[in-house]
Amino acid sequence: MLSTPLSIMAGLVLGEFSVKSGWFNAEVMLYMAFVAIANYTHTNYEFGYAIKFMRILTLLLTYILGVTGFILGLLFFVFALICNRTPAGRAYLYPIIPFNGKELYRRLLRKQL
Repeated sequence: MLSTPLSIMAGLVLGEFSVKSGWFNAEVMLYMAFVAIANYTHTNYEFGYAIKFMRILTLLLTYILGVTGFILGLLFFVFALICNRTPAGRAYLYPIIPFNGKELYRRLLRKQL
């Protein structure tokens, strides 16, 4: 029962230690916390890993080419989202591309069970 509270406290202590030691700054830690929480919002497990891969690719391109690499990474990410399909045959951006207003409304404004 104490594993979750202890892991949260350990994360806070390690985060504070890494900021004070100079390994990371507060902005990087905030970004990493946001990314860790955002990983739980993906409905598809494989899609979550694809997003992680694209994020690493964008970071590498940004490191190598600067702002140009960042723009190229974002364009490649959007192109991959538009062109690839799920195993069920639908596009990853299905209610938007191809547009289906009724399905988009249903996904954005969910009804109570």
